[in-house]
Amino acid sequence: MFNAPQPRSRLYTTWQAYAKGLQAVMFGYKHDGVSIVKLEQTLESIAPEYHAVAVPMARVGIYLALKHLIRPGQKVILSPYTITDVVNMVLCAGGVPVFADIEEGGSYNINANKVEELLNSENDVGAVLVTHFYGLICNIEPIINACKQRGIPVIEDAAQAFGATLDGKPAGTLADVGIYSFGLLKTVTSFLGGAVLTKDRELADSIRKDLQQWPLTPRKSLLKKIFAGITLDTATMPFVFDAAVYWMFRYALLHDRKFFKNKLDTDSNPVSFATFPAKYATRMSSVQAEIIFPQFANYEADTKARIAKAKIYNDGLADLPGIVIPPLRMDGSHLYLYYSIQAEDRDALARFMTERLRDVQISHHRNCAGLPCFSEFYRDCPNAEKAAQRVIYLPLYPNYKESQVAANIEAIRAYYLGSD
Repeated sequence: MFNAPQPRSRLYTTWQAYAKGLQAVMFGYKHDGVSIVKLEQTLESIAPEYHAVAVPMARVGIYLALKHLIRPGQKVILSPYTITDVVNMVLCAGGVPVFADIEEGGSYNINANKVEELLNSENDVGAVLVTHFYGLICNIEPIINACKQRGIPVIEDAAQAFGATLDGKPAGTLADVGIYSFGLLKTVTSFLGGAVLTKDRELADSIRKDLQQWPLTPRKSLLKKIFAGITLDTATMPFVFDAAVYWMFRYALLHDRKFFKNKLDTDSNPVSFATFPAKYATRMSSVQAEIIFPQFANYEADTKARIAKAKIYNDGLADLPGIVIPPLRMDGSHLYLYYSIQAEDRDALARFMTERLRDVQISHHRNCAGLPCFSEFYRDCPNAEKAAQRVIYLPLYPNYKESQVAANIEAIRAYYLGSD
């Protein structure tokens, strides 16, 4: 009606999920544990050698795994290009974060060579935490080999990579421990939630024992996430987005109005803390597990749809000298949560695209190695700093139209080549 583009993102929620979640928190927040066991068994069927433990959030899974794998004061090597709470979970578990820069180019994943350099130079390393960023499985094999030689466990943060595979093995099952997220913005969502996978039964039992001491995720917390989802889903409905929402966001970006610009920034106030937050000490409820089950039938098809759109972006942008594009992976090792490009003149490019009625998102991820709140652990990580200053997300969710992908490509090419 008003010629707005499709929105930059859409949640993977359904109205059935909202109905189930609202009914549970409003009228009968029961928990018999059966659905949690079923969820864990379903995850174990995907990775038969692993024990699965449902957790309230992926970050809590990282905390619990580290708590039982390292001694207080041991070092944990990790990528600086992540959310601050990942670093905070290392601190809460008693670890000392040691940042290894990410690779050059468009992978945004930890550099295996930098990890090995730190393993050779640092004493008392208790664990290595790798992240499959934006759904791309990192170069994990040399890291696993180097850590095996030293008896150091490797933890996979696969929060953004549920469904990605490497040589037929799912992300999250390539190392000693894997972490999944089922948060609001993920491709499989229970509004809140996550899981830990490990071959170590003793570790799984220890995590379960910790969880048993915690209460269920409070109704208020789940309700808050459900309403956040409803708000986002309503705002990005075609008529609502076309008639009003897009134009508010467009105005905000073109006139630097931060109130609207930062609405999708999930890490807007970086702080550090060494005490595990009491609000994180909860257990996943049965209704959250029940919300997940129907989604297991869809994630593979959704992944294929995103990969197909990534190929279109790749073909349309690969020859441009002004940007860095992600590696093209058609084998399932990259599920493209976003199609993330780097542009040195990112803000100018985003503004130009917005002027041409496109809707894209400037990345909110930071170089944690350079944040003031983690100054005690500062390390020079130039590739992570470049990414933090240059990344733009191009939309490619499953029902994002190919014509919209083409329009984004056309706008970027016009910016760099001066063509229409």
